[in-house]
Amino acid sequence: MNSRVSSKKSAIILLSGGLDSTVCLWWTKQQDYTQVVCLTFEYGSKEETVLHAVTKKLGELAKVDDHTFITLDFLAEFSKRIGSSLAKDSNKTLPKPKTEDLDDETIGKENAQSVWIPARNLVFLSIASSYAETLGGEVDIITGFNLEEGATFPDNTQEFIDDFTKTASRGVMNAQVQIYSPISGMDKAEIVKLGRKLKVPFDFSNSCYEPKGFDAGKRPIHCGVCESCMRRKRGFNEAANSDPTKYD
Repeated sequence: MNSRVSSKKSAIILLSGGLDSTVCLWWTKQQDYTQVVCLTFEYGSKEETVLHAVTKKLGELAKVDDHTFITLDFLAEFSKRIGSSLAKDSNKTLPKPKTEDLDDETIGKENAQSVWIPARNLVFLSIASSYAETLGGEVDIITGFNLEEGATFPDNTQEFIDDFTKTASRGVMNAQVQIYSPISGMDKAEIVKLGRKLKVPFDFSNSCYEPKGFDAGKRPIHCGVCESCMRRKRGFNEAANSDPTKYD
């Protein structure tokens, strides 16, 4: 794979441990960056039953130069205030769409509203831009924003990436920040195919909104029915790849 960057750049990966950000981490390691560091945010979601351990393991497997965990208590509180079903203490049932519902625009928007975390990606990129100033020089902030989720989440689109990059150019003084997603034009099946080429350890990643802990091999156990799990399942199926994911 040819590198898209010069050896003068640093990379910050926004690592959630999901399918998308994990593939992006392995993609980044194939590029010619001077250093690759990860930021992982903890903000009181139901995913946090496995989030810390999953991302820590992936960072170790990828041999990143540094991995910083940031707790955002205010975002957890805001999520509760708007009644997000993804909030850890919420008693709301997470959306459980059927495979045929995944591309239904109306259902997609309703489900996105249910699991919405207030301005999450806007907050994440702002913090990552601040962190970039501690590195200095040219810094790529690598995200897992993609075509499939961009259809329902406006903060997963290329337009959002472009707009934030322009904003960062005026809000950052000690670094030159570029927001980039190597999978911005891909659906889940294409992301799985790329991950296979990069030898991504998919079984240690977690896509589930409400995971069920870990198996004996310390791999996260997915519920198998939430929207994120359904998209993961479909991606592996359409990519004609065996799915190594552990489901409940």
